[in-house]
Amino acid sequence: MHLSSMDVAVVLLYIFMIYTIAIMANRAMKKVHKGAALSNHDVMEKHYLAGKTITFWEALMSIIATEFSALAFLIIPTLVYFDNMSYIRFIIGACISRALIAFFFLPHVYGKGLTIFEVLARGIHGYKILNKEGESGRRTFAFFYIISKVVGVSVKLLGGAILIADFFNISLFAAIVSISTMTYIYILVGGLKAVVRTDMLQASMFILGGIAAHHVIGQMSSYSWSELVVFGIKAGKFDFWSGDYGFLHFIYGILAGIAYDAATHGVDQDLTQKLFGAKDKETAKKALAWSALGSLLVNLVFLSLGVVLWAYYTKHGKAVPPPDKIFSHLIENNFPSPLKGLMVASILAACMSTLDSSINALSSVMWNDLLNVKKSKMIRVYINMDNFIITLAIVMMAFLFSMIPNSLKFGMQFAYLATAPLLAFFICRMLFAKHIRINFSSSLIVLTFGFTFIGMGINHFRLGFDPQLTILWGIMTTVLFMWTYSRITDYIEAREKKS
Repeated sequence: MHLSSMDVAVVLLYIFMIYTIAIMANRAMKKVHKGAALSNHDVMEKHYLAGKTITFWEALMSIIATEFSALAFLIIPTLVYFDNMSYIRFIIGACISRALIAFFFLPHVYGKGLTIFEVLARGIHGYKILNKEGESGRRTFAFFYIISKVVGVSVKLLGGAILIADFFNISLFAAIVSISTMTYIYILVGGLKAVVRTDMLQASMFILGGIAAHHVIGQMSSYSWSELVVFGIKAGKFDFWSGDYGFLHFIYGILAGIAYDAATHGVDQDLTQKLFGAKDKETAKKALAWSALGSLLVNLVFLSLGVVLWAYYTKHGKAVPPPDKIFSHLIENNFPSPLKGLMVASILAACMSTLDSSINALSSVMWNDLLNVKKSKMIRVYINMDNFIITLAIVMMAFLFSMIPNSLKFGMQFAYLATAPLLAFFICRMLFAKHIRINFSSSLIVLTFGFTFIGMGINHFRLGFDPQLTILWGIMTTVLFMWTYSRITDYIEAREKKS
């Protein structure tokens, strides 16, 4: 792909703005704690929760930016290109889930820990001091989370790196390392405050890129943009379901969207970290609730882009590129300068906004939950080296996936399904605590993962119910197991007391 000097200038301007924002974020955090003697807890809170200074707009835009990786440019338009707008069912479910989390769940967990795993360990009672069992369970959950998260974010990094490598005519490994290094540096400079502030720019960039793509396709076509849209409407591209997949399938999709979003926005440190870092509970609630509308609008931009792409290729009788190249091929061959540079910068922004949140979240879980170094005198040293360790692990995993055929699909499915055990345990531990009395032991957490995947496997390989309900089957299986375990435990304890 040939990038003109104007295109390169746009990309360089974006990078310059990212580092400028990171430096300003660092200065802002220094002012907050100027002259104060910080405890280890304060040091970690400052770095990982931005000292609880995150504003409504910072939290809102950062949540939206984290949701959309560079794969959004590859996958979301393609979903509509080969089908219709039925993907919106998951977004509707996500909006419902987010409202429930914001108003019924978040108030009970805000301010009760640095990470969601610390909150889980404390339980609904909010124990200040955890026993050995609680600490052990916390480390077990942190271990599983780190493994699944590294896999998920590595796949997203690989998807963005494939595009960047094509755009700049560099090797895939060079693209992976370049994106990761740039992201690592500005996280090191400003911590979570730099992450949320740069996310605001990055979200604006890829939204602008999606809107610009609509404009460019309309300009280069012999038909107007509105005519392409009308053609898509007549062809059923804006339908929410088709004859093969009816209304019931649409409802299943909404339920799946509720479950998946509850896992990612309710019990995934990647996004809950922004909420825990909000300056107060009300700010966190409003940011999460309004992010549902923001997510819906951004998805509509890219979903409708798939309709316009389909209409363009169909109306002009052009050969269709491979599915994962439909949009990038258009950028490479048809976008003028400097809009081509804007699209490259937008894809880079989408990739970095997902990567930065994951690196910071993984780092906080590693030191706070897995290794628990709060009392160490070397806490500042750990915080300076943790991002490097996590970034290196992600780079190595992404490069490994690049050598495995169909790794993108496998990695995304693994990351998607790995959210189910965490949500299932959270439901039992926090929401159904009055009916399901369980401890936070490592063995029970391992059983949670086992029964969740058994439930999902039963649906996938035996029952054959709608695949969209796979996660729900895993969650229901786990809740049933936990309820049975709780009843048996209560019965044994009652027998022991009598004897």
